[in-house]
Amino acid sequence: MTSKFSSTSVATTLQNAITTTGATSMVVSTGTGTALMGGVTLASGNVDVFTVAIDVDTINEEIVFITNQTSDTMTIVRGQAGSSAVTHSAGASVKHVLTSYDLTNFENGLTGSSGGTVSSLLLMGG
Repeated sequence: MTSKFSSTSVATTLQNAITTTGATSMVVSTGTGTALMGGVTLASGNVDVFTVAIDVDTINEEIVFITNQTSDTMTIVRGQAGSSAVTHSAGASVKHVLTSYDLTNFENGLTGSSGGTVSSLLLMGG
């Protein structure tokens, strides 16, 4: 999967509670789905992911990958980057985040294409 990022993503909240740990979708507040995605379009077929945290900076924080977006409804893969799938109340915060998974994918991409690592490229000013 390819991680997608946005510097213009706007935080939002859940419109509806996520009441089961097996849920595979979430709905954000009406009219905020596009702003959350910050201009990112995900390719079909679950090849792209957009990383968000639900219940940011709380004991219930969960990292999920958005794999598809239609308006304010997102298809999600739960419990990513070492987090666990938990229930979330309506109104829980949802925010685009950068995780260790994203950084590892980034470094693997650099290593595969240039033979360097993130740290070596940063030290070289690359």
